[in-house]
Amino acid sequence: MKEKQKTNIIEMDDLKSFFTNFYKNWYIIVIFVSIAAFASYLYTYKLPDIYAAKTQILLKNNETYDYQTQIFKGLGYYEAYQDNTNQIRVISSNDIIAHTLKKLDMNVSYFIAGRLKITEVYQSMPFEFEVKYLNSELYEQQMNFKILNEKECELTYVKGEKTVSKLLPFNQEVVDSDFILAVKKNSNINDKTILSLKDIDYLAQIHSMDNLVRKFKNALYVENLEGTTILELTLEDEIPNRAMSFLDTLAKVYIEYTAQSQYIINENTLANIDKQLTGVVSILDSIENELQDYKSEKSIVDLPKQETEYFNQLLVFDMKKRTTHLWIQSLEALEKYILTIDETKDDKLLPPSFYIAQEDDYLKTAINELYAMQMNRNRALYGATLTNKGIENIDQTQNFLKKNILTYITNSKKGLLQRISDYESQIQDYTNIIKTVPKTQRGLLNIQRKVDVNEKMYMYLLEKRANTIIARAGILPQTSLIETSHSVGVVKPDKKKLLYYFILVGLVVSFLIIFIRSSFFSTIESINELKRVTSLPIIGDIILSKELPRNHIVIEKEPKSLIAENFRTIRTNMEYMASEVKSKVVLITSFTPGEGKTFCSVNISAILAKADKKVLLIELDLHKPKVQEAFEMTSDIGVSTILIGKTNISDAVLPTHINNLSVILAGTIPPNASEIILSKHLKTLFDYGRDNFDYVIIDSPPVGLISDGLIIMKEVDVTLFVLNTKTAKRQIVSIVEELGRGDKTQNLGLILNGVKRKKMGVYYNYNSYSYKYNIKL
Repeated sequence: MKEKQKTNIIEMDDLKSFFTNFYKNWYIIVIFVSIAAFASYLYTYKLPDIYAAKTQILLKNNETYDYQTQIFKGLGYYEAYQDNTNQIRVISSNDIIAHTLKKLDMNVSYFIAGRLKITEVYQSMPFEFEVKYLNSELYEQQMNFKILNEKECELTYVKGEKTVSKLLPFNQEVVDSDFILAVKKNSNINDKTILSLKDIDYLAQIHSMDNLVRKFKNALYVENLEGTTILELTLEDEIPNRAMSFLDTLAKVYIEYTAQSQYIINENTLANIDKQLTGVVSILDSIENELQDYKSEKSIVDLPKQETEYFNQLLVFDMKKRTTHLWIQSLEALEKYILTIDETKDDKLLPPSFYIAQEDDYLKTAINELYAMQMNRNRALYGATLTNKGIENIDQTQNFLKKNILTYITNSKKGLLQRISDYESQIQDYTNIIKTVPKTQRGLLNIQRKVDVNEKMYMYLLEKRANTIIARAGILPQTSLIETSHSVGVVKPDKKKLLYYFILVGLVVSFLIIFIRSSFFSTIESINELKRVTSLPIIGDIILSKELPRNHIVIEKEPKSLIAENFRTIRTNMEYMASEVKSKVVLITSFTPGEGKTFCSVNISAILAKADKKVLLIELDLHKPKVQEAFEMTSDIGVSTILIGKTNISDAVLPTHINNLSVILAGTIPPNASEIILSKHLKTLFDYGRDNFDYVIIDSPPVGLISDGLIIMKEVDVTLFVLNTKTAKRQIVSIVEELGRGDKTQNLGLILNGVKRKKMGVYYNYNSYSYKYNIKL
C-alpha cells in the first residue's frame, strides 16, 4: 500500500481540515470567549481604579538677594542643584517621603465593604482613628468597624488564630495591650444619621511607616523633562485627591529642604559675626572706661596736630593688624569645618561664609569643589553603602582635596602671620615717634588709638551682620513649584486591554480544546475528511437516516433512493479491487460494534445480486449474528456446524427472496466461537464459495474486540472496513492502515457509514426521492 505523498509544507487539504475543525467547533470558541469576557468584567469590576496626579518642580531658582548669591556661589551651592539625577534620588528618598507622610497623617486607611467590592474612602468618613500605639501583628490588617450608636462603636480584628471584638467609646482614648487608640467622631454622626450609618460595614487598615513609605515610593515616578531642569512628579493612587495632596505636600517639603542649607550657612555666618562682636564690644567698653578715667586723672583736653597725624598712621596699621587677625580666625574656623566633615561625614555641616569676603580665588574654587563633592557623596549614600566602590572613590578624591586645602590654609596662615609681623614693625616705628611726645599725652594717644581701632572693627562687624540679616530675609529655595498637582484621570487598570487579554486567553484555550478534541476525540464526518487522514482507498459513503429500521434491505425496498445509489457506487468501485481474481471473497468488518457492517454486508450482497452476480453471503459473526434478522430466516445448521465438520457446505446454503443471492447463516451459536474460526474447514468453506459463486461476502465480528476478523483477513481477496461517523476517529483509521500493511491485505478499502446529507454535498439531487435512512447496526 503506497503512502500518501505531500509535495508542499502546507497543502490546501490541510487548510481545509483546519478550517473545517474550527467550523465544526465554532460554539466552543463562542462559549470560551463569552466566559473570558464575563470573567474580565468581574475581574475589572473588583479591581479599584488607579488614578494619577502630576506636578512640576523647577530646579535652580536664581531669585536670590545679591549678597546671598555671592555667599552661595563661593560654596558651590548652585552647582549642586544642577545635577538633576541626584535631585530625582533626593526627592524620592525615604526621608523626604516619610516627612511628607507625617505632615499628611496617612497612617490609617478607611474602606466601605459592599456586596461585590471594597471601596477605599478618603477624607469623608464620619470618624477618624488617632493611633499612638499598635501591636505589630495588627499592622496592614483590615479590621472590621461598626458604628453601634452615637456613643459606641465596635472594632473586630484577628489576632493569631482568634477573632477579637472590642467595644470602644467615641472621643475617648482607649489603652489596651494591642493598641492605644481614640476614635474621634464628627458631626455626621447624630440622631438623624445613626440608623443609616449602623448598616454600613467599615474597614480600617493601620499602616506602619515603613510600609507606607514603601507604598508611596513605589507609586511615585520622577522624570526630568528633556532639555530642561524641570522635574515632573507623577503619583498613582486609588484616590485622586490623596494623590494630589501628597504631591503638593511633597513639593513643599522638597522645596523647604532645598532652602535648609541656605539657612544653615546664614546662621553660621551670623553666629561667627556675633562672636566677634561680643569680643569687640567687651574690649571697647573696657578701653573707653580706661580713656575716661585717664582723662579725668590727667586733666587732658587736646593734643597737637602733628602728634594727631602720627597717631592716625599708627591707627591705620593697627586696624590692618586686627583685620588680618580676624582673617586668620576665619581660616581656623574653615580648617575646623574641614576636619569636622572628615570626622562626622554629616551633610548638614556647612562652613561660615565670613572668610569669603577676602579675595582668595583659589580658596573659593577649592571650597566650591569640596562642598559640591560632599553633597554628591551624601546623595549617593541614598542608594549605596560606605563600602561601595563609587563612595570609596569619592572619599579618596575628597581626602586629597581636603589635604590640599588644609596645606593651603596652613601656608596662608604663615603668610598672614608674616604680614602681621610687618604691621607690628610699622606700628613700632610710629610708636617710637610718638614716644617723643610727653608721657601724659602719649598715654592718651595709646588709649585713644585702641578705642578708634575697636570702633572701626565694631562698625565693620555691624555692617556685615546687617548684610547677613538682610540676606536671610531674601533667602529663596533653589527650587520652585511651577505647576500645582492635578489629576490626569484613571491610568490603571486598562479595562479594554484586560478585556483583550482575557479574550485572547479564551481564544487560546478554545483553540487548544478544539485541537485536542479534533486530534483525539472528534470523528470523521465526510469522505473529504477521511481522504485527508488516510491513503487507503475509499470505496464509498452511505448517508445517515433515522427513519429506516436496523438491517433494512434498502436495495429491495427503496431501489431509487439516494442510499441505494450509494451502494451502487460501492458495487462499481469493488470491481476494481482484486480485478485479477475471477471469483472474489470479500470480508466486511469494522473496528467497533454498531458501525453498520452487517447492514453493509446485506445491502452490498443484494446490490451485487441485482447486477446478475451469483452471491454467497456468509454470516461469520458467531458471537452476535445479525444477517438472519435482515432476511427474517433461521437455521440450526450453518457456519458453526460446517466448521466442526457436522454439516456439508452445500446443505447449509440457503436461497433468499432475492434472485442470485444465497446465504449461509451462523447456525447454532457455539460457546467457543473464536476457537472454531481456527478450523481447517474455514478455507474449505471459502474455496467452495469461489467455485460456485461470483462473490462471497463475509460478515465478521469487529476486529477491535474479537480477533476472528484478523484471522479471516488472511484468507480473503478483499477486505472492506466499515467506519461510522459517530465513532470513526483518526486513531482507528491509523490502526486500520497498520492492518493493511501486510502483503495479503493489500486489497483493503474503507466505507464511511452514517454521513449526514449536508456533508455529502450536492452530488446527488433526487428531488422525488428525498429519503432519510437509518444505516447503523
